[in-house]
Amino acid sequence: MNFTIRKKLMAGFLGVIILLGMISSMSFFQIQQINSSYSDLIERRSVILINAKDTQNYASRAISGLRGALLEEEGQIETLAAMIADLEKVVQLTSGLAVRAETKEMLSQLEALNAQFRIESDKVLALIPSNPMEAKRYSIEVASPIARDIRNVADKLALDQANFMEEGTKANSKLVDSVSDTILFLSIISLILAVGIAIFISQIIAKPILALAGGAEKIAAGDLTQADIQVKNRDEIGRLAGSFNQMKMNLRQLIREVGLNTDQVAATSEELSASAEQTSTATEQISAAIQEVASGAATQVSSAAAATNAAAEISKGMDQAASSIQLVSELTTAANDKADAGNIVVAQTIEQMNRVRSSASETAEIIYALGEKSKEINRIAEFITHIATQTNLLALNAAIEASRAGEEGRGFAVVASEIRNLAEQSSVAAGKIRDLLQEVQSETDKAVHSMHEGTSVVKAGMDMVQRTGQSFSEIADSIGQVVLESQEVSSIVEQVNASSQNMLVMMENVARIAEQSAANTQNVAQSSEEQTAAMEEVSASAEALSKMAQELQEAISKFKA
Repeated sequence: MNFTIRKKLMAGFLGVIILLGMISSMSFFQIQQINSSYSDLIERRSVILINAKDTQNYASRAISGLRGALLEEEGQIETLAAMIADLEKVVQLTSGLAVRAETKEMLSQLEALNAQFRIESDKVLALIPSNPMEAKRYSIEVASPIARDIRNVADKLALDQANFMEEGTKANSKLVDSVSDTILFLSIISLILAVGIAIFISQIIAKPILALAGGAEKIAAGDLTQADIQVKNRDEIGRLAGSFNQMKMNLRQLIREVGLNTDQVAATSEELSASAEQTSTATEQISAAIQEVASGAATQVSSAAAATNAAAEISKGMDQAASSIQLVSELTTAANDKADAGNIVVAQTIEQMNRVRSSASETAEIIYALGEKSKEINRIAEFITHIATQTNLLALNAAIEASRAGEEGRGFAVVASEIRNLAEQSSVAAGKIRDLLQEVQSETDKAVHSMHEGTSVVKAGMDMVQRTGQSFSEIADSIGQVVLESQEVSSIVEQVNASSQNMLVMMENVARIAEQSAANTQNVAQSSEEQTAAMEEVSASAEALSKMAQELQEAISKFKA
């Protein structure tokens, strides 16, 4: 299965998101556990402790009410009844909150003792009008001990509940420490894994890109002898490296073929110049022969023989010139085909460079999207910090209210202090997350800047390749002009060859037609002048062809193939 750059980036980001999700889930679960424990501590255990202290108070006030009733103080009987009723109500309410068997047993004892104290106190109140002394004795011996038992059981319940509250507070503190350690450990592990994933992905993407950039710089400098770039990636970068190596090989082959063709064109132009010189020499000889013919009819026969031989040599030279011109035409046609092939390779190179630039732009957009996601996470971290601040303020207010409550609010003050500490730890953790996100955003900005620079380098490479394509187009145009010139030279040589054939026939007839020698001599002189002009044109065309070949060699000498 081939993993593209997009899939690799998505896999890396998905891994980081999964790690964050795991940390968030575990943190939420453990915070819920802490919240449940604190809720039990505040809403149930503290209420049981307060009710136990109220039971102590009600028992003491019930004893005081019974004593006041024996002393016949006003309102003490109502106070006694109210305390017994309140104690019964508190015991029933506390029984609904109790979970432990020990607490339920003590509450059952309080309920039974309170019911017994109600019965015995009613007996004492019934004896007061008829026998006060018996009422006092019965109160001291029977009713008051029951009330003291109620207070003792209430004291025991309050002490037991206070110890249980302290144990719960310690357990919650340990749980908070455990949760903090767990979150810190998971955060460190996640950070290490995230950094490892980032380094791994950046290495598998940046390393081959840098290798391709170095190879492109060498090609831009004219070095085509470098070894192929080896990339193990089986993604877009791997395909790009393969295309880059193929482009380099094709360009090197093209430069070599163009160099060979330019050498052949230069050699052909030299041969053409030599043929033109030979033809000029022959033309001069013809002119000299014509001058001899004009000097007199007496020497016309012998001069005609010499002219015949010269005309034969001219015909032979024209045949050689025609062959050379044909060879030049074929070579220039082949060079034109190679130039067209070079244009095709350059077009393919431009297309590959466009793909590189498109891939780099897509990578920059993905990294920019990552930066935006990091900013969103940063805003979430700020929101967590805000929540922690508000929680800290609420805990501080709770601590103030607990301090106002005195001894009864001490346990709640401890809980408020722990909540404030937890809020401060949450704020610190959110700050660390925000700092890490700032570092991630900074690295993301650097990556985007690097991708933009890579795009600029690719654009410069495209400009260089386009200039190379323009050079090939100019070479093709020049070769086309050479082809046209060669065709013109071939036409001229054919005309000269035909003229030399006519001249040869005329020289053979000179001996038989002496009376026409003057007119024929004038025609031959005119033909020789045309031939001389044609040879000058051939020589000029050969020099232009040689100059074009030299310019082409200078153009390709910039490349080392």
